[in-house]
Amino acid sequence: MNSAINKHLSADEQAARWLSKQHSAMSGEEQRQFTDWKSQGDNAARYHAMQSLWQRIGDLPQENVARLRDSLPMKTHQTARHLFWRPALVAAVLCMVLVWPLWQSLAPPVMTMAFHTGRGETQQLTLPDGTVLSLDAETQGHVAYYPQRREVTLVKGQVFFQVNHQNDNPFVVLSGPSRVTVLGTSFGVRYIPQSMSGDGVDVAVSSGVVRIGPRAWLADIRWRAMATLHLGADEPHLMVLRATQRAISDANGNLTRQLSLAPDAIADWRQSRINFNNTPLNLALAEFSRYGDVPYKLASADVAALRISGSFNAHRPDSFAHALPKVLPVKINILAGETQILKR
Repeated sequence: MNSAINKHLSADEQAARWLSKQHSAMSGEEQRQFTDWKSQGDNAARYHAMQSLWQRIGDLPQENVARLRDSLPMKTHQTARHLFWRPALVAAVLCMVLVWPLWQSLAPPVMTMAFHTGRGETQQLTLPDGTVLSLDAETQGHVAYYPQRREVTLVKGQVFFQVNHQNDNPFVVLSGPSRVTVLGTSFGVRYIPQSMSGDGVDVAVSSGVVRIGPRAWLADIRWRAMATLHLGADEPHLMVLRATQRAISDANGNLTRQLSLAPDAIADWRQSRINFNNTPLNLALAEFSRYGDVPYKLASADVAALRISGSFNAHRPDSFAHALPKVLPVKINILAGETQILKR
């Protein structure tokens, strides 16, 4: 007896095909095979998850559903009644369910603006919807508002966002390899490659909730779909952060959850503070240089590799340097007109 569904397909593809058959007339034998299939493993749960997604399709605008149908390949001489589901169809359905507003947001932006701060300069920017961006020194990016989404691209630097939540108009921050989707919140984003925070993006939430995923929207869709269907471990690729929570990505966007932060430690640069946590001296001095001149030179690679922890005034590198001999095996000398930090 041949099965109505190819058993070599993945469990989700089998679930999708059984769902397709449910929308056409099944024979008594096919119905018995379907009942037997559902009784095996977690097939019933997978089928109900796929059925829930199908039901959500019914809530989409009809023009979007029509566009989805038109984009799907059909076998020659095969009617819609006997259409077999394929992986591409499953992916398309998930795309429509999870991010269908993107289909309606291909129009040009209705508002754009750029922002930039120089060395040692901070700025507060209020957007037309009341969202407030607090910009740290040496920060660069741009804003684009579309009919159905608000988007900020952070090219480099640090920004603290206080977002005016709008249910039908999501707020997205694109930076480095990551996409941060705001669910109504205040949060900080740092992207300064080759700095003390590494080459990825650092996100810390002060209040509310954000979701972090891959910057590329197709990859973001994929991991959101897998999370919806509870397939595989998604945390390295997709995280939801709440108040005081923090995550850091690497250069490829892989996420690592960090220890929670005290509320006043989030975007500490707003209080002119720099917090170091086992930070190499060369990267610590580079951080100070974002706010002004740093008249100190590291005498050797060994000194540059020494690590420091603590909280310091961003505009007082002199206080930082004078504290170093108390906690590290270094000394400060003036040689050839330069103030050097040498190993003691």
